[in-house]
Amino acid sequence: MQHQSLFVFDIETVPDTDAVPNLVGGDVGPDPAERRAALEAYHLGITEGKNAFPRQPFHKVVAVSFLSAEIEVDGRTESYFLKELRSGGTADSPECDLVGGFYQFIDRKHPRLVSYNGRGFDL
Repeated sequence: MQHQSLFVFDIETVPDTDAVPNLVGGDVGPDPAERRAALEAYHLGITEGKNAFPRQPFHKVVAVSFLSAEIEVDGRTESYFLKELRSGGTADSPECDLVGGFYQFIDRKHPRLVSYNGRGFDL
């Protein structure tokens, strides 16, 4: 498939401390630091002490940063023309809006994707 556009992106997340009581039981209080510690303890437990980093389902998306460019091919050489460069989202942004907007763009443009840790985490 010959792509006509390029989409370089990075998705930023934070641990979803709101989901912790459902995961570890109701014994955790409302303090975000306490919930984060409980989430890390949970992941240490399920990984036999090897990894405290919460898996993707225990994160929420807070920002999507991206560069969008058009690709022009001349023989064997590609040139890229910057169309947009921005970052969107805050800790208060609805996650469904950020993720929905990301996938709507991908569905509409079918760009060549370039990511930072996309295969391992973002996607």
